[in-house]
Amino acid sequence: MEGGEYEVFLSFRGPDTRTGITDHLYTRLREAGVRTFRDDEELRIGEEIGPDLLGAIEQSKISIPIFSKSYASSKWCLKELAHLVECRKWKGQIIMPIFYYVEPAEVRYQTGGYGQAFLSHENKKRVDDETIPKWRAALNEVGGLKGWNIENVANRHEGQLVKQVVTNVLSELKKAYLAVSDFLVGIDDSVKEVLGIIGTGTDDVRTVGIHGMGGIGKTTLAKVVYNQLSRDFAYCCFLPDVRDTSNSKGIVYLQNRLISDLSKQTCSSIDSKDEGMRTIKERFSSKKILILLDDIDDESQLTALLGGRGCFGPESLILITTRNEIVLRAFQVKLVYHIGVLDSNRSLQLFSKHAFRRDHPPHEKVVQSKEIVEIAQGLPLLLEVMGSTLSLCGQTNEMWDDYLEKWRKGPIERTRSKLMISYEALDLSQRQIFLDIACLFVGYDKNTVMYMWKDCGLCPTEGLEVLQLMSLVKIGEDNKFSMHNQLKDLGREIVSQESGEQLEKQSRLWNHKDALKALLNKKKNEKLQALRLMFEESSEYCFTLEGFAALPNLRFLHVDSRNLTDELLSEAKLLWHNKSLVTSLTNTYLSKKQLLPDLRWFSWHNFPQRILQISNFSLSNLVILDFSRSKITHDWSGWRHIKRAEKLKVLNLSGLISAIYHKSWVDCQLSQNFSLMELLYEKFQNGGSWRT
Repeated sequence: MEGGEYEVFLSFRGPDTRTGITDHLYTRLREAGVRTFRDDEELRIGEEIGPDLLGAIEQSKISIPIFSKSYASSKWCLKELAHLVECRKWKGQIIMPIFYYVEPAEVRYQTGGYGQAFLSHENKKRVDDETIPKWRAALNEVGGLKGWNIENVANRHEGQLVKQVVTNVLSELKKAYLAVSDFLVGIDDSVKEVLGIIGTGTDDVRTVGIHGMGGIGKTTLAKVVYNQLSRDFAYCCFLPDVRDTSNSKGIVYLQNRLISDLSKQTCSSIDSKDEGMRTIKERFSSKKILILLDDIDDESQLTALLGGRGCFGPESLILITTRNEIVLRAFQVKLVYHIGVLDSNRSLQLFSKHAFRRDHPPHEKVVQSKEIVEIAQGLPLLLEVMGSTLSLCGQTNEMWDDYLEKWRKGPIERTRSKLMISYEALDLSQRQIFLDIACLFVGYDKNTVMYMWKDCGLCPTEGLEVLQLMSLVKIGEDNKFSMHNQLKDLGREIVSQESGEQLEKQSRLWNHKDALKALLNKKKNEKLQALRLMFEESSEYCFTLEGFAALPNLRFLHVDSRNLTDELLSEAKLLWHNKSLVTSLTNTYLSKKQLLPDLRWFSWHNFPQRILQISNFSLSNLVILDFSRSKITHDWSGWRHIKRAEKLKVLNLSGLISAIYHKSWVDCQLSQNFSLMELLYEKFQNGGSWRT
C-alpha cells in the first residue's frame, strides 16, 4: 500500500461482523490516519494464506482479532490467528482482542459454540491432527489477553467500544518503536551498559547523557534504549535534531511539540519560552515520563525543555545525545555514557551488511573491504555510506579500485571528504534533491515535496531511490525525510562552498537571519533558489518588494510571522504598502505580476492578510501553497489571485484562525480553476490539506 507498511491487521469472520463493527472500526482507524488491513473472505483464492496476506500480518505492529459467534468455524480465521500468535512470539506484535457477544472463557477454553466448531473440524477431518492443537493453543493464548468485551460496554454501545479501541491503538502507535537501521552491529553491549547506568540512578528523575563524535551512532543507541524502555512509561516523547530545529523553528516550537506529545493532544499554543517552561512544570511535575532529546548543542535548549528540579515526576527518565560534553556538564548531568568507534571486526561486519547484505565479504573482496574499513576508522556512518555506495555502483574490481583511490586521498580524519565521494557519484538532479533535503526538507512529507521536484524536472522518483540506496537519505514509516546530521551539514557546506562563501550568491538560505540580509540587500541574485524567513519579536523589518524582485529564480519561499505582535504587524503593513518604498519597480513590472515568476512553493505560516498583497506575486508556476495557521478570511481579495494558479497541487489551510471555512466554500472558490483535477478534503479543521 502507499505510505508504508500496515500498522493494524483486522482478523474477523465476515458473515458475523463485516458490515457491522468491523466496518465501523476499519473506517474510524483509517480516519485517524492508521494504516489498516482488512481481509475480505470473499476475495480469497484457495485454502492457504497467500504471501500478500502473510506480509500484511507480519508488517503490522498491532493485530485485532474480532471473536464473534462463528469465528472458530472458519478454518481461515483460525489459520490467521495462529500466525498472529507466531508474530507476537517472534516479532513482538501486539494483539488486542475484541470479544463480540462471546465470552473470553468460551474462546480461551473452546466451550459452547467454539467447542462445537472444533468438534465439526475434527469429525469432518478438515485438517491434519497437528493443526487442531495449534489452533486450540492460539485461542487459549489470545483468549487470556486483555481486550474488550461488548457485554461490558455501557448499553452494549458499539460506537463507544470502537472509540476505546481506536484510542488505545493510537496510544500504542504513539509509543511505537522509533525507526532504527536494519543493520545494527555491536550495539547490544552498548545498550546493556547504558541500561546499567540508568539502573544506578535513584527513584528521582534520571538524566543520562550519551556523548560522542558525529556519525558514531549516538542517536541509534539512544533510540534502541528508548524502544526497550518505552513500554514502562505512559508518557513518552522523542525530539529529533534539536540543534537544527531550534535554529530553524525556534525553541518555542520544540516546547509545543514536547507538551503535545506528553499530553497526547494534537496541538499546543505556547507563545514564549518562559510560558513553555512554566507549562511543562505545571502539567508534568507528577507524571512519570520518558524523553529522548537528540543532538543537543547548547545548555539553553535543555533549560527550556527540561527546566529545573521538580519539572517531572519520580522515576522519570531523560536521555540526551550530544557531540559536546560541556553541555552535559553545564546542565549537571551526572550519568554519562561515552560511545566509542567500532573495532575492526565489527566494522567489517557493518560494512559487509551494507555492501553485500551479509555479515562477511566474499573471498575476492576481503582485501579491499579491510582497507576500506581501515579508512573509515570505525565510524558507523562512514561504513554505511561507503558500503551502500559500492553496493549501488557495482561489484567490479575496477569500480572498487577507483573508489578506494578516492577514499585514500586527504587526511583520514576528514569524515566529510569521504562522504563527499558519494555525493560526487550523483547526477545533477540527484545532487539538487540531496541539497534540497539537507537545507530545507528534513522532517517534510515526501509526497508533498515530490510535486515541486517533478515540476522542476528533477526526476524525483529515481533520484530518491538512488539516494536511499546510497544511505544518503532515509524515508521513515511516517513518509517523512530524515538525514544524518553529518550528511545534513555536508549538504549545507557544499551550498556555502559553491557560492565562494558569499551569502549573496548562495543557492539556498535556510537560516532566517541570512535570509533577511538577502532581502535587505536588494541586489539581484539569480542564484538563489530557496529562502526560509522567520520574523522575530525584536527585529526591525524595513525591506520592500524590491527584495523579492531581485530574486527571479526563487522556487521555494517559506515565511513564518507567528512572532509578530499587533504593533509590529501595523508597522509592517505601512512598510509593505508605502508606494514610495517600491519606486524602483516599474508599473509595467508590477502590472504583469512577475514577482518570483519561478516560484513553485509559497509557504507563509500565520499569514496576516493585511500586510501583503499576494497579487504582486506570480503564481503561474505555483504547485504548493501553504497558509497554515493564518488569519485570512472569506472576503480576502487574494482568493481571486489564487484562482490563477493553474498548476496548484497542494493547498494547505490547516489551523486557520477563522472558523468559517468549509470544504464546500473552498470548492466554490477554487474548483472552477481545477477542471482537470480533483480536490480532496482531509481533516481541514484539524490540520489537514487539500490535494489534487
